[in-house]
Amino acid sequence: MTASGDVTFVFRTHNTARYSMAAIIGALETDPRLQDLEIVAPHRFSLGLVRQIAARRRLIIGYSIMSTSRQELLKEAQYIRKEFGDSIVLVGGGAHATARPSELLSHGFDYVVVGEGEQAVRDLVDAVINEREPAGIPGVVTQQDESYPSPKDLPTVRLDDFPPFAIKTNVGGPIEVTRGCPFRCKFCATPFITGGRVRHRSIDSIVHWLSLAVDKWGFKRTWFLSPNALSYGGHGRRPSPEKMERLLRRVTSVPLFEELYFGSFPSEVRPDFVTRQLLDMMRQYVANKTVQIGVQSGSDRVLQLAGRNHTVAQGVDAVRIALDCGFVPHVDMIFGLPGESQADVSASLELCYDLVEMGAMIHAHVFMPLPGSAFENMPPGHLDRRCREVLGDLARRGVLTGSWGVQEDLARRVASPQ
Repeated sequence: MTASGDVTFVFRTHNTARYSMAAIIGALETDPRLQDLEIVAPHRFSLGLVRQIAARRRLIIGYSIMSTSRQELLKEAQYIRKEFGDSIVLVGGGAHATARPSELLSHGFDYVVVGEGEQAVRDLVDAVINEREPAGIPGVVTQQDESYPSPKDLPTVRLDDFPPFAIKTNVGGPIEVTRGCPFRCKFCATPFITGGRVRHRSIDSIVHWLSLAVDKWGFKRTWFLSPNALSYGGHGRRPSPEKMERLLRRVTSVPLFEELYFGSFPSEVRPDFVTRQLLDMMRQYVANKTVQIGVQSGSDRVLQLAGRNHTVAQGVDAVRIALDCGFVPHVDMIFGLPGESQADVSASLELCYDLVEMGAMIHAHVFMPLPGSAFENMPPGHLDRRCREVLGDLARRGVLTGSWGVQEDLARRVASPQ
């Protein structure tokens, strides 16, 4: 049997794994069974580092894989497996792993964590350390498994049972205050990964971990992470103003803490949740001057096809309210959505011009058929010449941002077989 002090867990750091890295390492370092586990989150991951650690200790490498980064990371994992054989343990998780566990297993991973990973990774690492078979751990898939669980059938993670980041290992990140979304937008994989179950981290838990970060790291500011920031405290389908104000009031009262960012990137708000009451209240507490609003299309027909459950008019109203309340709205728009006609594209481009004229900024995206989403088998998004010209014009004017220029290629890569 191997002691946990003889094992190193390396989290394969990369840009698309920043948030999951903080949560998973935080979960590992707070498990009493793993108190002697060495955890490494290198700023630069390299084969040299793997060789160095593997020469002296038993090594587990953890990957969090998004569909947009899968080709690079799966190729790398396959190379590591070829060089090191069975002397190391490869564990994969994340959104792409949840939707396509067999793809990871075929590229050399020993285990894949499906769905929410905090408890499953804890139990899996403990089993590996103690040389036990992980069979029976909810959400863990092995090379021997012939069928894979669906996230909706797995135990629900209670956010308060885990830290939002890794205090001991000094890996920070936004504080996830809400997980799950009841709205099944067809371009989004979140409902599949979380089973659509909305949960909130309690105010006491948020204040506790924030206070620790202030004391240990000198934290001055933080961002709250949520699929819909204005849903905090409720069941996900309507706001809970009293609970939200209690959250903001208590957090901004933490001694020595200075700036809270809520409702801005990396979170957003649904337009049908935006009211003057909520945004006037937010303005009293938050440091962000912007609010991220997911309008997504200028066509009601496309919004209906995508399952958005709001209208273009509600999006325009939300932008107007945000401006009236002193925020600069950053409006998410997706081009190339399934079923989109040329008339729909024209409506979206016209809406972009109208919103900019009102004082908003546009954040442009190209549709990606994400595994686990209802649209996963649809063609990747494509921008025609006029769409490129308009987006380019708005970008040159400094009123449009986003990675739309490279997302067409990313969308094709996501849609292609490995």
